[in-house]
Amino acid sequence: MISRRLLRIKNMHIVYAWLRNPEGSMGQYQKELQKSVKSFEDLYYTFFQLLIDIHHYLLQEIERKRAKHLPTEEELNPNMRFIENPAIQALANDEHIQSYVRNNYISWNDDSDLVKKLAQQIEESNFYNRYMVKEEEPDHKAHKEVIITILTDIIATSDPLFEALEEKSVYWNDDIELVLSMNIRTIERIKRTYRIKPMKLFKNEADEAFVYDLYRKTAAHFDEHQKIIKETASNWELDRIALMDKVIIALGITELRNFPEIPVRVTLNEYIEMAKYYSTEKSNTFVNGVLDKIVLNLKNNKELNKIDGSIFDKNKNNH
Repeated sequence: MISRRLLRIKNMHIVYAWLRNPEGSMGQYQKELQKSVKSFEDLYYTFFQLLIDIHHYLLQEIERKRAKHLPTEEELNPNMRFIENPAIQALANDEHIQSYVRNNYISWNDDSDLVKKLAQQIEESNFYNRYMVKEEEPDHKAHKEVIITILTDIIATSDPLFEALEEKSVYWNDDIELVLSMNIRTIERIKRTYRIKPMKLFKNEADEAFVYDLYRKTAAHFDEHQKIIKETASNWELDRIALMDKVIIALGITELRNFPEIPVRVTLNEYIEMAKYYSTEKSNTFVNGVLDKIVLNLKNNKELNKIDGSIFDKNKNNH
């Protein structure tokens, strides 16, 4: 579910925070890393709960209009197509989703105005009205597509929603796009039995071990890695190198030395990309040059412990 790219990014943020505030212990920051990783899963269920609450709001509105003193014929006999959508009902009734939401205190109760606004946007949208007025009964695909389009066209584009999410968790800024893609994939996988199969946080045990090993080994050997950086970038004063660059290169060194199953090229590409988006304008070029030299030095010193065939394999995309 959670990609290794995001696990690297979460490590980068935690190591950077640790260096900015070294009074905290490695153990404390590992707990912060655990919170950050778990927040990804929390957001996944938070989006599902938002869909459920929007559905519940629309049902309450139907019931409110029916209960009016003098309801119209349309209010007495409303279009229940979305309310009875079997895919959204499957989300609302899924025991695993309900249990996770309950046990982790996930709620939109304090954001009722936002839920109302999103529900009204949905009702006013062309895709929703096409679904509701279609002459023939929507098929299995149509039931799923209307939910997916709510996620892509309404939820994924709502600035007020993103502001609310920022208030709920400081960890979610880097997660939103990828988490929404996981919610969409879950909806796409719903079979005609309408049973939900929520995605697991980690794809496998190796990914779970990777995220915490990467942190522990980077933190434990950070000073050693700074010496390697200083020796490699000899024409640069260490204190002139951006702190984020030091963090990114240190993570790269850890990965090169301690994860034999990950191809060198994958490691280089990942950390160069991170430098491009999270550090200075020229950082990706600098990080690229330093890591390239470090790879050569590690190879010459026989410290580049890689499984046969994984040195520069460009085709292993699951790392």
